[in-house]
Amino acid sequence: MEIERKWLIDINKIPYVLDEYAHWDIIQAYISFKPTIRIRKIENLHENILTIKSSSKNNGLSRDEYEIEISDEEFNNLLNKTEGIILSKTRYRLKEDIYLYEIDIFHNEYEGLGYLEIEFESEEEAVSFIEPSWIIKELTYDVRYTNASLAKNRLNINDILNK
Repeated sequence: MEIERKWLIDINKIPYVLDEYAHWDIIQAYISFKPTIRIRKIENLHENILTIKSSSKNNGLSRDEYEIEISDEEFNNLLNKTEGIILSKTRYRLKEDIYLYEIDIFHNEYEGLGYLEIEFESEEEAVSFIEPSWIIKELTYDVRYTNASLAKNRLNINDILNK
């Protein structure tokens, strides 16, 4: 079970020097949007993952997630079967208090877009978490801004940042 909250962030107001933290370049694409079946290449780790996600519970706060490691050949074969656009992003991982912050900075079609995601041990912990002051707005409960939606709908970056 994945319990996660997500926020839209202003990448110019991030209070960290991101390059000082662990980070990975990620290519992400979708074989299916319903159900959500995603492939992801984590280039720096030489790792490929096939992920299947259930429908969200509690309006996006939690859902079941299954991951399987796949080979480069399997990734490339599946990449030819994807729908929508291929997402490219850099994920930065850093510890803030007891929480692991994952900051995604998008490239290409979504250059300038940034998300903060935090996974929690329980829904109670997730709901009680006080968001950082440098976020623009919470996206947890808004399916329009999932990575799958970005890939499927080719959203306008200015529309996202101005909402």
